[in-house]
Amino acid sequence: MLTFYSENITAAISTFRPDGEVPVLNEQHWDGGQCRIFKVDFANGESWSVRIPIHVQSDSQDTIIGVLQGEQDVLQELGKTDFPWAPKHYGSSLTFENLVRFPFMALSWIEGSPLLWTPTDPPRPVRNKVLAQVAEIQMTLIECTKEDRGAAAQYFSRLIDNKLRRAGDGKLDGITVQDCFDQKVLLDQVLYPELEHAPFAIDHGDLAPLNIIVNSEYDVTGIIDWGFASKVPVQLAGRLPRFLQLSELILPQSSTLQEDRKAYIASLKSHSSQVASWMSLIHSSPDVDIRHCVLESMISKGMHLRLARLGWKLPYGEPQDWAV
Repeated sequence: MLTFYSENITAAISTFRPDGEVPVLNEQHWDGGQCRIFKVDFANGESWSVRIPIHVQSDSQDTIIGVLQGEQDVLQELGKTDFPWAPKHYGSSLTFENLVRFPFMALSWIEGSPLLWTPTDPPRPVRNKVLAQVAEIQMTLIECTKEDRGAAAQYFSRLIDNKLRRAGDGKLDGITVQDCFDQKVLLDQVLYPELEHAPFAIDHGDLAPLNIIVNSEYDVTGIIDWGFASKVPVQLAGRLPRFLQLSELILPQSSTLQEDRKAYIASLKSHSSQVASWMSLIHSSPDVDIRHCVLESMISKGMHLRLARLGWKLPYGEPQDWAV
């Protein structure tokens, strides 16, 4: 891990304040997939989070800076919209030549705790309340960031063609050229023709319980960790949140997951917006899981490898493998 100077965080953060106030650094820190997160507190009771991408798996400074740059760009775009669940961006230092000696970003602190989500906790009807909020968050995110960028098939074809070149050059460990050809053959089968020319929109990229912050009443107070967010076709932006996807690539879904999805889809169908109709179409398909997994494999090397090993099919397990 590269060296950074956490003791200099407060002085570095003070430069983003008009009054130059130096905050107090909270003793506790949190580690995410790519960043270590610190909390700083100001005299007026306001708190900020400071994200430092020390866990990015790369020795390239440009790559590390690029990770933070991408998240900054997404949050700045969201800051210009009516999307209320993202943290506010206060400032960034996209260089190693600063007081911390590492790139960092300062955001508003979102109060609450990460959502606890197991097959039994929270119980219904609280469970359905959370699902309805998540559906609303996804719909609002698409509505606030949608823009026309062309056809979905062309977008995904470009991704596959890029992988074909890299696989041919031996730059995709474990993924063969044939894997990429097999993937491309499936593209027409998993895309929804009705959404071919639907807009692109921001997809959070990791809408998992750890990134969903709730208060004691299970009201969602915010969504954190936008490091994997990107603007993609609505067929991907409107996908199932992480905790409604198959945890193992085995069908059928567990009974709890089936009930969760029913509540989520019912919430979508209770809205009359065009975005809600797009998402309802995606999630009401009887083959939603294979469609989702194949599209996920376009952007996820891990999913690509798993599906290739399964012959690009989802196997059916015995009842004891999936019943709750």
